[in-house]
Amino acid sequence: MALVIGITGVSGSGKSRLCALLAEGHENTITTLCQDSFYNGCGSIDPDVYNFDDLSSLDLESLALAIHNCKNRQQPNEIPVYDHSQHKRVGYRNLEATHVVLVEGHMMFQDAAIRDAVDYLLYVDTDLDIAVVRRLKRDIAERGRDVNEVTSRYMRHVRQAALKTLDIRGKADFIIPNNKSFTNAAGLLRNHIDYLLKEKGAK
Repeated sequence: MALVIGITGVSGSGKSRLCALLAEGHENTITTLCQDSFYNGCGSIDPDVYNFDDLSSLDLESLALAIHNCKNRQQPNEIPVYDHSQHKRVGYRNLEATHVVLVEGHMMFQDAAIRDAVDYLLYVDTDLDIAVVRRLKRDIAERGRDVNEVTSRYMRHVRQAALKTLDIRGKADFIIPNNKSFTNAAGLLRNHIDYLLKEKGAK
């Protein structure tokens, strides 16, 4: 069975960056399963008013199945491909079976069944004001949004989601501070992952 590690924190906390650091140079051993792949899409609802930061916006059933397949290294493990610019799924891809799977997202671990599906849960702890600035930069650079759209969505939906995510902090197995940098922490975590893999006989 694979080692499945959940990584959560408020939007903009640095979850994706932590996953990238943990997987760097270990692409054959570590893969990442991202919450964003499992959005239902807003359908006919105006995306400017649709709440993408509510748990109901996710296909939790498919997400739970994907985590189960990851843990049991079942193939094929088809993962949706979600296009943020079109607000819908545009296809599927196969997630290759690896010894370690990082399951990353800011709100899916509000669901108890998703929390129970992972072996360990890491919480990336970042002050909200710092996370807001990071999200602003990301959404403008990577998702083609403007300042007004990002700030409006934050005040309407994202802030409330962040407060719910903060409640998950107390349920995490490890807390990783990231107001400045967590490069050293990522190195220590990767060493710990290697140790756990050796215990499981995977390496």
